[in-house]
Amino acid sequence: MGLFIMRLFVAAAIFFGLIGAVLYWQMLDGATPEDADYQFPISQMRALIDASNAPLPQAVNVEIISFDEAPLVAAHAGFNFQPFALANSSYQVKGAAGDIVIDAAVDDAIFAEWKVGKDAKFHAEAYSRMIDAMSAADAVLVTHEHYDHVIGVARHPDPAAMTTKLLLRSEHIDVLAGFSEDGVLAPAYAALQPADLDAPRLIAPGVVSAPAPGHSPGALIFLVRTESGQEYLIIGDIVWAMKNVEKAWGRPRVLQWLFFKGGEDRAQVQRQVRALHDLSKREPSLILLPAHDHAYLKNLLARGELGDQFE
Repeated sequence: MGLFIMRLFVAAAIFFGLIGAVLYWQMLDGATPEDADYQFPISQMRALIDASNAPLPQAVNVEIISFDEAPLVAAHAGFNFQPFALANSSYQVKGAAGDIVIDAAVDDAIFAEWKVGKDAKFHAEAYSRMIDAMSAADAVLVTHEHYDHVIGVARHPDPAAMTTKLLLRSEHIDVLAGFSEDGVLAPAYAALQPADLDAPRLIAPGVVSAPAPGHSPGALIFLVRTESGQEYLIIGDIVWAMKNVEKAWGRPRVLQWLFFKGGEDRAQVQRQVRALHDLSKREPSLILLPAHDHAYLKNLLARGELGDQFE
């Protein structure tokens, strides 16, 4: 009997140990490499801005198109079940000669389908301002090809006018049909050719893009320098919460299985998170702009470090 109990105890210990290991692996482990072997090409991007020798943008504005709430564990590995305020945002760079819009957030139909929290809210006026700003912009780009960053392109009411403004990678173009209202690519988009965005590129005075694949194959970052000298780094979804950058800690693995379906290179993203952490420590005046951290964006607005609403 004693031997049976001992074997039962050992079996239970192994079972619960395996459960604990799986739980830690999937939910708790967000560690990033201590030695950041990933470097964003910030120096090269700055050199392109320096060499342009043209009037710099006047401001960077944000539109928070919608608000939702999810447990923080969705953004930051660990048992963090306090609410995380989730924004869906778009950025406008107000240039001396023309404007640039970066990221085209979801419309009301998609938001209604995907919202999570009971207090979720879609701001129709903000979405309308974004669409109008896209129509008036000199250039429209996206940080990556996920639905909540390209819907405004795929469902823009005047795709013919957009064709002269869009600077998209092939990965971005490839998803447009799937995100259109009827699943069919707008005829005006049929002849869209990928823009050359495979290396750091000056998009306009003070605005440089650079490839940053990881969260998605077509991911881009954008460095913006305004006439005041303030610099912004638009980072898309490398992190959803700025707490990830502050703590050098990533998303839980289970999120990749649930939502990204193998499209995210976790190891690469973890290196990028560490690189952002180190960069923010070295350059605290550089303002990082994620797409989804509602509280962080609201704090930047309150401090006057971002413009509220598109002009």
